[in-house]
Amino acid sequence: MRVITRPLKLLGIFVVVLLLLMVTGVGTALADKLIFYARVARLSMEEPDTKLAMPLPDVSKRQIADTWHAPRGTDRLHEGQDIFAPKGTPILSATNGFVYNIGENNLGGQTVSVIGAGGRVYYYAHLDAYAPGLQIGDRVNTRTVLGYVGTTGNAQGTPPHLHFGIYTSSGAINPLPLLSDRTAPPNDRTAPRVTNATPRTTRNRRV
Repeated sequence: MRVITRPLKLLGIFVVVLLLLMVTGVGTALADKLIFYARVARLSMEEPDTKLAMPLPDVSKRQIADTWHAPRGTDRLHEGQDIFAPKGTPILSATNGFVYNIGENNLGGQTVSVIGAGGRVYYYAHLDAYAPGLQIGDRVNTRTVLGYVGTTGNAQGTPPHLHFGIYTSSGAINPLPLLSDRTAPPNDRTAPRVTNATPRTTRNRRV
């Protein structure tokens, strides 16, 4: 009986502390973070997706040349798939989850990371711009626009494309076997978050 009651007591304490932070207005940012981490923890306990929606809706799986573990320079291998499309093509989330990171780095340029079931992180790189209003902690589904195809980072001078990667607790895995064409409307009934607002090209928040 003690084994069961102790986790319940800890959960009760967590909820009370969270409510106090929210009601008093002290540590609102901390309360938001705790809620986000709780959601991520719950999502991480679910089984990872075995099927992913193509991030670029007008691209079919057979159009992708498999570049998994292709040499990149002299000291690394390609940890993802390059999906080519015209600059500015909307990039949709391949899975349900939460926006985990929005930021820039030398290789990926402007990037968005989404955490999904099983704690897997889905990495979208070389974006020309982020979707307007996109923020860390946002809940996303397979009709959510994350950004737009570009050539930022080390993709400058190459045809516009999306670098799509998947990272697990044991390292990167090949996304290609999991991808499926968007030949039919996704199961999600929510409308796509497509907007006519000007895409945001400036650097965004990072974790």
